[in-house]
Amino acid sequence: MALSFSVIDTTMTPLWDFGWFDLTRFKVDGPATERQDCNHVLTEFLRAPISQRSFCDPGQWGESIQRHGPFLCDRLAAEWFRPITTEQLEDRIRAALDDPEFTVPPNNEQRQPVEGWAAAVKGRGDDAFVLDAPDLAEIKVDWAFVWTVYREFATVSPDREELAIGVIGFD
Repeated sequence: MALSFSVIDTTMTPLWDFGWFDLTRFKVDGPATERQDCNHVLTEFLRAPISQRSFCDPGQWGESIQRHGPFLCDRLAAEWFRPITTEQLEDRIRAALDDPEFTVPPNNEQRQPVEGWAAAVKGRGDDAFVLDAPDLAEIKVDWAFVWTVYREFATVSPDREELAIGVIGFD
């Protein structure tokens, strides 16, 4: 029996003038034996139609748009999501928010949901991943240039009953 996923909640928080933090939590359903390996949970999620979503023009998850952010779904590989520690997750989030290229960084109120999520992930002991895709034109949608910043993270709860996708973006 394959794993299935359903949206628990989705929030989008503005960061910069055209920047945002998008966080969606999913319930993971299926036999406990299928959920033991967090890599397997993430791989099954990326194979499922629910993983399709554009973040520039946020619609519902699973709208059959054949893309996940700037990536074509049929070319997106689970191996591009590298395991990282929760400390590295915090560091990568901080680096994205403190990028010196931005003349006006997110204020404390805007940063709080992003940093709060990272702290919750660390506190629960989730497994964390960062999307580290190759920079190849053939894996991206035609209008991928729209994303000036696209940082995606995935986390899986210790009980493997929840998966979250967090995206920091600027378009």
